[in-house]
Amino acid sequence: MQPEWLKVATGPGLWIVGFVFAGNALIQSFLFYRLSRRVATRLQMSDAGMRQAIKASFVASIGPAFGSFVGMTVLVLALGGAYAFARESAGVGSIMYELIAARAGAEAAGVELTRESMTVSALLVIFWVTALGSFGWVLLVGVFTRWLPRIKDAVGGGDVRRLQMISVAIMLGAFARLLATDSITPLLRDGRVPPIVASIVGGGASLLWLRYADRAKRPALKEYSLLVALVLGMTAGQIARLVLA
Repeated sequence: MQPEWLKVATGPGLWIVGFVFAGNALIQSFLFYRLSRRVATRLQMSDAGMRQAIKASFVASIGPAFGSFVGMTVLVLALGGAYAFARESAGVGSIMYELIAARAGAEAAGVELTRESMTVSALLVIFWVTALGSFGWVLLVGVFTRWLPRIKDAVGGGDVRRLQMISVAIMLGAFARLLATDSITPLLRDGRVPPIVASIVGGGASLLWLRYADRAKRPALKEYSLLVALVLGMTAGQIARLVLA
C-alpha cells in the first residue's frame, strides 16, 4: 500500500501541473524558433546555414539534457515521477538547484530526503522551498532583464574576474555544505563510508573531465561533466555499499 505522501506526490494534480509547464516550455521553444527564422531571414542567412545552426544547437543540448535526466532520476526515486516532471518542466533553475532545494526543504521539515522518512507535511515544505527559491530568478528575468548589465556592473564593480570569483565562491559554499552534511558527517558520526566515496569519485571524475576538455580544446565537452560526476559517483557509492555490507 502506498504511503499517503506518495499518493499526493504522484496524484493527477501534479501530473496536470507538469503537463501545463511542459506545454508552456514547448510553446516558448516554438516562439523562439520562429523568431530566429525571422532574424535569419532579415540577416539574409541561407537555409543551409540555418539548418546547420539548428543541428549544432541540438547536439550541444544533448549533454546538459542527459545531466538533467540523471539528476531527475534522483528526484523520481525520492519524491516520485510527477514531482520531478512538474519541477523540471517549469524550466526554472537547474537540476542541481532542485536537489539542493529538496534537501533543504526536507531538513527544514526534520526528515531525510528518502521515501522511508518522507511525510505529507515534509513534502509540502519541499514544494514551497523549491518554488520560493525559484521566484527570484523569475522576478529578475521577468522584470529586471533590461537592467541586468547595470546590476552585473554594480555587483562586480565592472571587473568580470571579480564577478566570476563571487559566483564560484557562492557555489563552493553551497556544495561544501552539502558535502559536509551528506558525506563527512555520516562518516564521522556513524562510520558510513559510501557517501564520502561517492563524493570523492564524483568530484574527481568531474575535475578530470574538465581538464580533459581544456587539453582537448573542446569546451563543449564540459557540458557533460555533471553527467559524468553523477553516474560515476553513484556507481562508486553503490559499489562501496555492497562491498562493506
